[in-house]
This record gives sequence, structure tokens and C-alpha cells, in this order.
Amino acid sequence: MALLTGLTETGVEVPVQVDSAGRLVAEGLPGAPGPAGPAGPAGPAGDTGPAGPAGPAGSGFSGGTLTEGLVTAAGTSALAPLRLQSGVNLSTPTAGAVEFDGGVVYTTANGRGVSPSVMYYRLNASVSGLNTLAVQSVFGVGVTLAANTVYAFEAYYYFSKSLGTISHTMGTSFGGTATLNNIAYWNAMAVTASSLANVVNLSTVSGFVNTAANTDAGLAGTAAAYARIFRKSGTVSVNAGGTFVPQYTLSSGPGGAYTTRVGSYFAIWPIGAAGANTAVGAWA
Repeated sequence: MALLTGLTETGVEVPVQVDSAGRLVAEGLPGAPGPAGPAGPAGPAGDTGPAGPAGPAGSGFSGGTLTEGLVTAAGTSALAPLRLQSGVNLSTPTAGAVEFDGGVVYTTANGRGVSPSVMYYRLNASVSGLNTLAVQSVFGVGVTLAANTVYAFEAYYYFSKSLGTISHTMGTSFGGTATLNNIAYWNAMAVTASSLANVVNLSTVSGFVNTAANTDAGLAGTAAAYARIFRKSGTVSVNAGGTFVPQYTLSSGPGGAYTTRVGSYFAIWPIGAAGANTAVGAWA
């Protein structure tokens, strides 16, 4: 058959053939497209894009008046709930102020005052001494003091023994590695021929002491049962920091050792810098 082309009624050109009988035969039009095949598998993920710009800084407290109560975080063994930075105290004290100059914490009500940070040691168990003339520790421990600092202190020592009748006295002192600029305190001692805690009508002696060396209070005792009670109150100016150890010394071995009794204590706290008069408050 010969291959020809013709036009349909709509003007579409289609192939036309002449068969063996001389008739024109048109081929059919193309069929409609088949349905789309299924989607192919997803391609691999693209690379991560660059980080976006940092957000704006949060608002911080830069001074003024808090309009709500302040609640600090819970403290831990490595984090204090609140810590003051050391700095220079206000030129004019302001009521309600809390300040820290690196050595002492101050609070101001009507006038600036020392807010005591008291280092305290109190016996809950007795400390046994020795029947000796050698210097002995009152508590078995000492406190570490900072350099160039003035401290105030107060103390009660209660000693008793139940053996030995050799006449003796007792003196007190302060030892340790700290070096002192000066010290001054009132020292009172009461004694009784008894080892009991609840006693009255004690013999007493008191005086002013301005040395850390041993100061014998006198009042010799010879009774086997004997008690000595000391009361101290004063100040000490520290040059080089180190330990500060309350001590006592017997004038002779009485034949029985003294014991520092439960309830004896020592309290000491910083009040200012060494090297000048300590003036905190409205002194003029």
C-alpha cells in the first residue's frame, strides 16, 4: 500500500494508506496518555544549613527597686545562695545598707555597725588535760585568723579535777602561728574546792591583761577536788595571719589532771582593719 497523509475534520493530519482494492484507509488517532506511574523513592536529605544569628540578650537588673520579693537559688557545697563582692564602703552610711570591705560585713540602721561573723567553738564533750607543768590547749583546737585584722573575743573556760593535793595555781595564754600587733582583755577567775558545776560563794580575782604570754591568776589550791572558772573579754590585733590557740599552764603538777568541761566556749569575730583606731559608727 502507498502511504499518504490526510486531514481530519478537525484539521489534524493523519497517515492514510491505499489498500489493495484502491480504498483509502486512515490510521487511528493516538490514544489518550496512560495514568502516571508511581512516585520514585525520596532522595537523600540535604546538608544542614548554617546556624541562625544569636537572639537578643535578655533583660538584666541594672539597679533600682525590685517590685517583687527576692528569692535566691538553693545553696550547695560549692555555691553560696548570696555572696557579697568586697569593695569600698559608702562615704555616707545609708540606712538599710549591707556592705563588705573584704574583712568585715557592715549593716546600717541608724548608723553603720559591725555585723558580727562570729567564729565559735563550744565543747559538747570534755577535754582531758595532763598532770604537767607544760603548756596545754584549753579546747584541743585553735582558730585561724586573717592578717591585718582586729578581732573582738569573749570566752568561758570551766576546769575541774578530782585528784592531787599539791599546791598550784593556773595561768592562761594564747599560742599559735599568728603574730600579734597587740592584745588587751579583761580576765576574771573564780575558784572553789569542789569539782561540781553548780557551786556558789566562789573566791574570785580579776585583772586587765595586755599580753598573749602566760598570765598566772593566783589563788593557789590544795584540795583534791578543785574547780577554776575563767571569763575573758577583749580584742586582739593580728599582724601576720595564722592560728590563735587558747592555752593554760599549771604552776606545778597538782597530782591530778584538770579537765575542760562541757559548755566551755570561745567566740571571736572581726571588727576592722589593723593599724589604726577601730571606729565603726557615728563617732565624733
